[in-house]
Amino acid sequence: MATSASYSFNINLLNSDEQKKFQTVYNDLKSRHETYFDYKRNLLGKEKFHEEEEENEWRYEIHRHLRARKWNVSNTNKSLLEMIQWRIDNQVDSILDDPSVQQRMNYFRKCIPSAFHGYTKAQRPLYVEQTGRINVDDIMINFTHDELIQCHIYWFEYSCRLAREHSRHLGQHVESIAGIYDLHGMKMDVRKLLNTCKQCLYIDDNYYPERLGQLFVVNPPAVFPALWNLVKHFIDPVTKRKIMILKKGNETTTNLLQHVDSNQLPSEYGGTCRSCATAPNCLSVS
Repeated sequence: MATSASYSFNINLLNSDEQKKFQTVYNDLKSRHETYFDYKRNLLGKEKFHEEEEENEWRYEIHRHLRARKWNVSNTNKSLLEMIQWRIDNQVDSILDDPSVQQRMNYFRKCIPSAFHGYTKAQRPLYVEQTGRINVDDIMINFTHDELIQCHIYWFEYSCRLAREHSRHLGQHVESIAGIYDLHGMKMDVRKLLNTCKQCLYIDDNYYPERLGQLFVVNPPAVFPALWNLVKHFIDPVTKRKIMILKKGNETTTNLLQHVDSNQLPSEYGGTCRSCATAPNCLSVS
């Protein structure tokens, strides 16, 4: 598969100092990355492993980690090496094809109504979740902590796959995702999932840096300030700046429509989506 020049990584967009640091990291990790390439090639098979595209994605990966580590070469090398080992140890590169994880995710979606729902105006894949509907006791009875973490990894890998597929379709690189988290109905018992939430945030910051483009938190309940105080200390400051908390109906619709075209937005958030089979109720509720 040839990689379109329009979404190939262009090192010339970096300044001279950034180019030197990028090249240093690339050269430092060349041997380790080639070994990882061999691992993925054997794991996925030649029909799924596209050499040029994988090389292009690796360059974007380096760039994301450099930005996240404030262009510190040593920290970036360490970060990327840890990411590679984590992916191997947790079989992340095959998780989307694992039948047991797929089955678990099917049940998870019944516990929390959610869907990938089109794209934002910035062409980011848009994920919508009615987080406030979560049945915490049901989740804790039917999932172990490790299984919930596995579901989160599956979700992030699927998000990255959508971004890569959309890049091919557009002929331009899409690396970040967007989300709408609807907290209507959320109760304080969600605190029982705090440790799992903290672990998910750690995974996001360390193994998927700079992947979040925008996050809209809508319909925050009265208990939200207390819940926010519990988790905000674990969120990277850069990530925190990408989170927009929308408290009122008109404010929610106005802000969302600044970032998402109306036909890509479910009607309950002010959109005009008619493409879903269940429209205007775009998210299925079990």
